[in-house]
Amino acid sequence: MSARAVRRKADWQSAAILALAAISFANAAMYISYASIPFVTSDGWYFVDSFLNKYYNGGVTLQDLYMKRSADDHAQPLQKLLLIWNADHFDLDFVVESYIGLGIAALAWLLMFMAARHDNRMAGLGYWWVLPMAASAASFVSLSGGMVFNWSLVTLGYLGPLAVVLMALSAWHAVDRNRWWPFLLTVPLVVFSLDTSALICAIATGGALLLRELRMRGAGWRRTVAALAVLAITVSAYRYISRAYLYPNAAAGAEIASISALLELGWAKLSNMVLAIAALTIADKQGALTRLFANPDVPHQLLGIMVIAAHAWFWWRAARDRWNQTQFLAVCLMLFCYGAIAGIVLGRVPIFGPDYVFQQRYLMMYQLGTVAIALMAAGSRWRDWTAMQRRTVGAAALSLMVLQLPLSSTTWEEAPYVQAYGNNLGRQILLLGIDPSMRLASCAPTLVVCTASREEQVRSIELLRKHRLNAFSEPMLERYSLQPLKRYPGPAEVVPAP
Repeated sequence: MSARAVRRKADWQSAAILALAAISFANAAMYISYASIPFVTSDGWYFVDSFLNKYYNGGVTLQDLYMKRSADDHAQPLQKLLLIWNADHFDLDFVVESYIGLGIAALAWLLMFMAARHDNRMAGLGYWWVLPMAASAASFVSLSGGMVFNWSLVTLGYLGPLAVVLMALSAWHAVDRNRWWPFLLTVPLVVFSLDTSALICAIATGGALLLRELRMRGAGWRRTVAALAVLAITVSAYRYISRAYLYPNAAAGAEIASISALLELGWAKLSNMVLAIAALTIADKQGALTRLFANPDVPHQLLGIMVIAAHAWFWWRAARDRWNQTQFLAVCLMLFCYGAIAGIVLGRVPIFGPDYVFQQRYLMMYQLGTVAIALMAAGSRWRDWTAMQRRTVGAAALSLMVLQLPLSSTTWEEAPYVQAYGNNLGRQILLLGIDPSMRLASCAPTLVVCTASREEQVRSIELLRKHRLNAFSEPMLERYSLQPLKRYPGPAEVVPAP
């Protein structure tokens, strides 16, 4: 076959992959348009009071961009800059941030796709990469749980996967092709903008570089050492600058729970937790499985066992194959996924218990493991596989895509209730702004400003009302046809303040 014919065929395959991926991303976009909550919720109230208040009353400094609630919190300078832009241009509409989060996810996946497309065209391989690559998109923006897309703070979490993709691909070009400028620019950009997520990115990329060098038996050790040095120096510089200047007075946080604290939970609870996390990389237990099975525990555990087997296959392939950039990226994503899960388990489980891993906000990070497995398959040479392995992996990729139908259907069925909950949040925010001498008869759990001190509550609500932001923005209410939320309060909605 001529090179021109190979390129035509590859382009046809690319079009098929992009078409299938577009369905997954369009589904997520439509869900955002229907169920994403535009109003301030949960952690958003902290940023309104501590950050936006400064922005509108004297301006913010570099330290404010890196402000943390405690030492174990995450600095989020990019999210804070986005908050300012959102307030200035969209009256603090958090649906806009959800769309931006989805756009970040699209950019990250397109970079994965371009890497796989390049490797497959260079190798002159056939149609085999279509299914796993399309499956990677389906898993990356899966509607297994709606919180990933109806809460903008979670949707913006796609910054983490984008960061590891950028760092991994630039590292590959540095050590494999001796093109260093992208790596030298990407590493400080990521490290100085994503705080602890960037540390996990750096560890994941460094670990993948070491594994690659081990596979190459030290043939490129000079470039690998240079890349590791760049990572180590940049991370050390950020940690020094952050402690000395960016947040020198941050309150001391809780120590990271030790492994011994986890072991006290007992083998049974730990093994069930591991199985649960493995299964959550595919499907939320409280979603489609609960509707399909009277007792979802058993199928969820069986799903977890299959996922663990898939992870074993992933590392078996990583040990056997000569890596291209797609497989290197897959290893980086997998290590990043492991690091993020370790942070959740070590930092949260000893405090809140093993069931805390079922929080929907973490599904995005769990699903990165499945994306990494799909990328490993998309970057491999199927011609070297046995027929049984090709059929098994192909069937798994197809099953993953088909499984999105019931997962998405269940999330869409719950969407009207999410929308109603979000509208109730807006109504309660408006009620808080009508008369400071009144209190709400009941507050939604995520309307945390209700439990704040009276001074902070008035300060935050007055800020939104004065600058016509969020629920007090007429254009935003008109955008979602929510003007009826401004009706006069009923007798059961408010009570006199004590």
